[in-house]
Amino acid sequence: MAYIVTIGEKTFKVDIKDINTKSGESSFHLTLDGKPLEATVVEVNNPSHLSLIVNNRSYEVVKGEGVVAIDGELYYVKVEDEIASRFAKTRGGGAEEKTEITAPMPGFVVAVETKVGERVVAGEGVIILEAMKMQNELKAPRDGIVKKIPIKEGMTVNGGDTLLTLE
Repeated sequence: MAYIVTIGEKTFKVDIKDINTKSGESSFHLTLDGKPLEATVVEVNNPSHLSLIVNNRSYEVVKGEGVVAIDGELYYVKVEDEIASRFAKTRGGGAEEKTEITAPMPGFVVAVETKVGERVVAGEGVIILEAMKMQNELKAPRDGIVKKIPIKEGMTVNGGDTLLTLE
């Protein structure tokens, strides 16, 4: 199975060759941009908290809707089937009309660093969310104009809640 994975501004081709699953642990033989890797994923506390081991190095991963936190750093992630990605490009797809930034996990909104109508650039901090006793700065995944901010400072949010919409 081949996938196109976009993390921030970088895009990778991931081809999964083999998957072995046993008692809460999955091992993968894959290639990342043609380089062979072995990875093991183990569920730690619940399906969103994982331990990822790649080439004998361990990473703590918390996954959310379109976002992952790896060793405490947040990354916006988009995964597409390679065939669907190629089809979208031939149709002229790929230009996103709107992008929602969602809470990667339950947390407390510490600060909203932008306003509706403001232009933001990719990588610019827009919201600070405290989760698991850590403050995480959520950044704009792309350039755009802030269209909606349905949250306010001091609010508690659930994982997957929409925090900001870009167009």
